[in-house]
Amino acid sequence: MALDWRPTTAPAQTRYDDIWFISPQIGWGVNSAGQIVHTEDAGANWTIQQTAGAETWLRCMSFSSPTDGWVGSITRRQRLWRTQDGKTWTDMTPSLPPLPSAICGISSPSKNVVFASGTQYPSREAGVMHTSDGGQTWNSISMAAHANLLIDTYFVDDLHGWVVGGNGGTSYARLKPVVLHTTDGGKTWENALQNSGIDFPTGEWGWKIQFLTPQIGFVSLENDAAGAILKTSDGGQSWKRIAISDPQKNVELEGIGFINEQIGWVGGWGHGFAAGNAEGTTSGTTDGGATWFDANDIGRFINRFRFTGAKPIVGYASGGTIYQCVEAEGAALARLAAAPRLREAEIPHAWGTLDVKAEVPAGGKQLTITVFDPRQTLVKVLADETTPQPGQRTFAWNFKTDDGVDTGFGHFMYRVLIDGNASTGMAVRPARALPDVLGTEVLKLIQRFAPRAKRAHEDLALPDASGAPVALKALFDAPRDLMAALIRGGWIIPGEPDRSMFLIAIIGTGPMQDILEQADIDLLSDWVTAGAPIPPAVS
Repeated sequence: MALDWRPTTAPAQTRYDDIWFISPQIGWGVNSAGQIVHTEDAGANWTIQQTAGAETWLRCMSFSSPTDGWVGSITRRQRLWRTQDGKTWTDMTPSLPPLPSAICGISSPSKNVVFASGTQYPSREAGVMHTSDGGQTWNSISMAAHANLLIDTYFVDDLHGWVVGGNGGTSYARLKPVVLHTTDGGKTWENALQNSGIDFPTGEWGWKIQFLTPQIGFVSLENDAAGAILKTSDGGQSWKRIAISDPQKNVELEGIGFINEQIGWVGGWGHGFAAGNAEGTTSGTTDGGATWFDANDIGRFINRFRFTGAKPIVGYASGGTIYQCVEAEGAALARLAAAPRLREAEIPHAWGTLDVKAEVPAGGKQLTITVFDPRQTLVKVLADETTPQPGQRTFAWNFKTDDGVDTGFGHFMYRVLIDGNASTGMAVRPARALPDVLGTEVLKLIQRFAPRAKRAHEDLALPDASGAPVALKALFDAPRDLMAALIRGGWIIPGEPDRSMFLIAIIGTGPMQDILEQADIDLLSDWVTAGAPIPPAVS
């Protein structure tokens, strides 16, 4: 018996954040176009039931029956939708309390009962809101005493449930995981990790939670330097942190799904989030997490796994699209193996500007183009036109907000909405400038620090082109040679800042900690991400 993952024919958009299948055949999904999509034939055909506003990012969903469901978003203006027939959706935002201001996780354990958690932003107050009357009234619960950030929510029934996230500061870099449990419908909470004894790294927090059985559960941990999950075998009373040890050294995990205690997968942004590479890697285990292997053929950028409890269609996952998992053997497995796999589109790079194309039909009444950063926060309304000019249009964006602030690097997603019809795209900005510009700026940085640096590196050496050791002190008079020696010596690994010792161990936690300004550190990280180019000598 084998498990085969394949993309469904879900509408082609750059990202699906969540899915819910009430049976192997009937399910829903939400995507980067702001669409709620629905299938009744196991993903062979899909219909678009609802399209949110151009500035709204749909994040999560939960159903208590084939007719009763909820969708949450991380955008203040439109935060929550409800369906009572499985087909039509009502915006519930006007009746909501202010807290939480964004909904990242939602759980509806029974009809009319909903728990929604947020936000995914540590700079905003974390909260949980709860209704027991289908959204007519809400109880807003501040979680500021427990967490700075809340992501996923899972309730077993109307009283017993979990939320996961992070605590420790108002920036992602200061967070550590929390796994919060309530037995009274959210009136009181306990952090199951409070006395765990686990030495969590900072810059890590809980993202998704799954309970396989009442006793066995898992939580994915988002961290841009060290992929790991949590596992409980006693109903959440105690948890163990398990490192992801696959060859690709997967990080920035989001989706987690185990089909049984031994076989499971994790996915997310991979090295693409922090390093600006279009990876979206997935890892798998067949021994309960003791060992891991690369499982990128399953799908990319996975944010959620859901399992059906039935065969042959045993599960689905949402990420770059909606993927389906089929259990097969014999002739059925042979047919699956022979079927061609859909190749997912390459993600283009953009450096100085992001060009967004739009084909505007004659007679079009409204064109809106919005851009979202790697955390799916709206950063730019690139176009907002009534009676737009028809034809092929190109809109260029310089990666700056309206206030002139640079938005950084990583995956940027854009949405083109023309008269209610939405399409999306993604581009990766590997760094804040072109590679040759970065190389030149790093050379200037070395020249600026050379007088001071030559007084502090008496005993260190790096290899020259022939492998012979050269005093580091001398290399500061030849910046290009120093840049090359850092690479030859293994201190810099081009394209991989999170594995480059110079950034992690020397600047991050070592002797150069607090020496450089943040702008200088960002420059060095961008330079490494861009491949650590060395500028040519000027003749």
